[in-house]
Amino acid sequence: MAMSVGESSIAKEINGYLHHHPDETAALMPLFDALLDHSRLGRCSHHGRCPSVRAGAVLVDEQQRALALWHGKRWGFTEDSPNDSDMSLSDTAIRVLRENYGVCDVWTPPAADGPLLIEVLAADDPEGEPRKRYGFRYLYYAHSGAVLPSMEKTGHVRWFPLDHLGSPLLHERLRMQLTALA
Repeated sequence: MAMSVGESSIAKEINGYLHHHPDETAALMPLFDALLDHSRLGRCSHHGRCPSVRAGAVLVDEQQRALALWHGKRWGFTEDSPNDSDMSLSDTAIRVLRENYGVCDVWTPPAADGPLLIEVLAADDPEGEPRKRYGFRYLYYAHSGAVLPSMEKTGHVRWFPLDHLGSPLLHERLRMQLTALA
């Protein structure tokens, strides 16, 4: 979990998120505990099996469609681990939009003050050991013309109706956010 986005920054995102979604506390506590361990010790004591933290964006256009990337076998949202240039997880999500979709001109909805969703998934580390992966999903808006036409022509990206991608929980959160904006 070594990254430029500090443990305290991630813990702050989790705290803000749990304020709005307290029913997800049990699912997020392993990550919160690992962050606390890293902060206290100044190093990893989990023998390389720390939870993986990744961030990505759910990009919605003016027609209320979400942008997805082809992952070789399925369509989905893209994400990445924070790197040295990222100052926050939301910076990571913006970088991912720029690198994978060619989108730079995005804005956030007025009510969005943190992740829209934190997905908890099982992932294998390089040695095949199971560990948790926490995907912080941030909501951004962009005009559909903000995507490079070459990206769409190659078939690597495509706009989908909101209910065609992601989990039912993500659909519910998107509906709530869009209703709040109406």
